[in-house]
Amino acid sequence: MAQIQFTTQDYPKADRLEVVRDVYAPVAQVELGVPRREIPDITIRMCLLPGVTVALAECSTLKVTRGQAQLADGNDNISLLLNPGGPGGWESHQRHLRQLACPAGFGCVGFKDRPGLIDFHGRPGQRARFLSIDFPRALLGPRVADLDRVAKGLLVPGDALQLLMRQALALTRSPDVQASAAGPCEMEQLLDMATLALGGTPDATARAAKRGLSMARLRAIKADMAAYAGHGELSVKWVAKRYGISPGYVRALFDRQGTSFTDYLLELRLQRAYRQLSRLAPGERSIADVAYAAGFNNLSWFYRAFRQRFGMTPGDARYGVELQKE
Repeated sequence: MAQIQFTTQDYPKADRLEVVRDVYAPVAQVELGVPRREIPDITIRMCLLPGVTVALAECSTLKVTRGQAQLADGNDNISLLLNPGGPGGWESHQRHLRQLACPAGFGCVGFKDRPGLIDFHGRPGQRARFLSIDFPRALLGPRVADLDRVAKGLLVPGDALQLLMRQALALTRSPDVQASAAGPCEMEQLLDMATLALGGTPDATARAAKRGLSMARLRAIKADMAAYAGHGELSVKWVAKRYGISPGYVRALFDRQGTSFTDYLLELRLQRAYRQLSRLAPGERSIADVAYAAGFNNLSWFYRAFRQRFGMTPGDARYGVELQKE
């Protein structure tokens, strides 16, 4: 799995229009239309899995077109275009399909082998957010009962779509969070959730539901825990409310993995604290600051848990790094 990022903020404002048109657009196989007198503001984070590409885009007002010139690349992937929410919005226009304005939490289907356009509506100082998941047609197409029918309307929020969105977003986060979310079955689980969200054939739906929903929910929960481990209010009840499930069901998901919610969260926080301590320059931050930032609210408990887990005190961990630097 690889992660790629492109942002116009790496370039001087005077060069950004030229960069997006002459550098980014040819690589992405699209044409970009930017309003007159506006400077494009685009950030793309991509995660490349075997056969599947996940991309999160945040951009100012612009039009992204895939026309006849770009169709010559022969790409026939099926794209799930999702709106993860944000201040702006966007609309999808594709030949033979309806024009679809996609609200937060909804999605739609895009076909790479048809001309199409995404119209992004950003606001001054604020950017529209757009999440896409590209699947090879040969991989996803046979699993969906009626792809052309489902592509004519919006994908409405449901368990499968929400889990798919959360799982995909986790893959575009920072490397530390991404490492917690990723695994050898990541592509297959994205495929299962896409099958359920689009309406699979009976056989494909049965397979995806059997192996996919509870595991995808657990993976999404773990990704959220990795992202929010530093928040002291993170708890079983917090997670249950966020996912619309019971605290007992959350605990059961971890029990099936041979662990517990509390133990998993403790490990995340200890690993976060250890990483921070090992990277500190002399005199940079106190151990207490690191502990609180990792989500601990009791220093005595933090010291005991750290020593039990790593066989050293937090001070030993920090001192050892300083000795290496000397």
